[in-house]
Amino acid sequence: MSRFLVILKRPLLALLLFLLFQALGGVIVLVVQMFTGGGNLLDNVSERLFDARLVGIATFACNVLMAVSCLFLFRRSLYANSAYVPSSTRWTRSLVAIGGCILGTIALDLLSELVALPNIMEEQMIGMCREPWGMLAIAIGAPLGEEVMFRWGIMGHMLRRNVSAPLAIVVSSVLFGLLHMNPAQVFFATVMGIMLGILYWRSGNLFWPFLLHFLNNSVACLQVWFMGDKVRDYSMVEAVGGTSVAWVMIVVSSLICTCILWWYVGGTENGEVKAENDNM
Repeated sequence: MSRFLVILKRPLLALLLFLLFQALGGVIVLVVQMFTGGGNLLDNVSERLFDARLVGIATFACNVLMAVSCLFLFRRSLYANSAYVPSSTRWTRSLVAIGGCILGTIALDLLSELVALPNIMEEQMIGMCREPWGMLAIAIGAPLGEEVMFRWGIMGHMLRRNVSAPLAIVVSSVLFGLLHMNPAQVFFATVMGIMLGILYWRSGNLFWPFLLHFLNNSVACLQVWFMGDKVRDYSMVEAVGGTSVAWVMIVVSSLICTCILWWYVGGTENGEVKAENDNM
C-alpha cells in the first residue's frame, strides 16, 4: 500500500496543477472583463464566467499548459526501470476498436438522458459551442490536455511503475471522471475514461484515445452549432423511438462495444511484453 501511495504522488500533483490552472483561467477571465467592461472584480461573477469567448480562450490555454506541464512532471518515469513495454497493434485493429467505442458513447449518451442527473455546466457548454474559441477548446484543447494528463501521464506513469494495467486504467479513469466536477458527467466520463485507457494501453499510441476523445467532443459541438437553441429541447431518446427502444439500443451497443474491446485487448500482436531490464 505504501508503495502504491508513493506511485500516486505525481498523479496527485498533476491533479492539483489541473485545478490550479482551471482556477487561474477563471481569474484571468474575471480580470480581463473587469478591464474591458468596467466594474469590480467580484461583480456579477457568475455572468462574467459565462462569457463563452473568453472562457474558451482560457480553457484552451489551460489545457495546452497542462499538457506541457505533464511532459515535465512525468518525464522521470519514462526512464524508470520497468517490466512494462507498450503493446503494439495494427492501425486497422485500433480503428475497429474506435468504432466499438463510438457505439459505447452512444449507449452512454442515451443512458445519461434517461438517468437525467443535474447538468450544472449545460449553459456554459452550449455557449462555448457557439464560439470558435469555445469549439477549439472543447474539440482540440480538452482532448489534448486530458489525454496527455490522464492517459500518457497518470496511467502511463503507473504502468511504467509496474502497476497492473486494470488498476492503472481504473484509477486514471475515476480521476478523469471526478475532475469533470459535474454530476451529469462524472460516471459517464469515468466509463469513457476506461475505453480511452484500453485504447492507449493496447495501442501504445496516444493518437487513438485522442481521436476518440476528439470525435466525441466534436459531435457535441457540431450538434449545438447546427441546432442552435433547439438543442435544449432535443431528445436523443425520442429521436431513436422512445424509452423502450433506447434501452434496447443501450444494451445492444454496450454488448457490441464490450465484445470489440475484449477482442482488441486479447488480440495484440505483441501482447503485454515483459522485459526485466528494459528502460522506458
